[in-house]
Amino acid sequence: MYVLITPRRQMGVAVPKDQLSRIPPFKGDVQIVESQCSALGRITREAFILNSVGHARDALPRLLDASVTSMGTQGLIISGIEQVEEAFYFQSWWCRFE
Repeated sequence: MYVLITPRRQMGVAVPKDQLSRIPPFKGDVQIVESQCSALGRITREAFILNSVGHARDALPRLLDASVTSMGTQGLIISGIEQVEEAFYFQSWWCRFE
């Protein structure tokens, strides 16, 4: 599903709501699949951007243990854990249609 994606956290810390609209969104095809995760050593549900428009492939780290945590007229929130180098951080993506 092609959507605009805005990460809601930076290194696990929530971005204040008044600053979310200033973050340039990523546009891409969001996919959610179950797969074996070597970092966690088990099967996990992963969210990732299959085709990113105007950004490098894998512009956002995959979300591990991903789930849709809310959905409404303003879009949906996918939450999970992202791995940045050797550290893991909570992350949520605000996904919405143009």
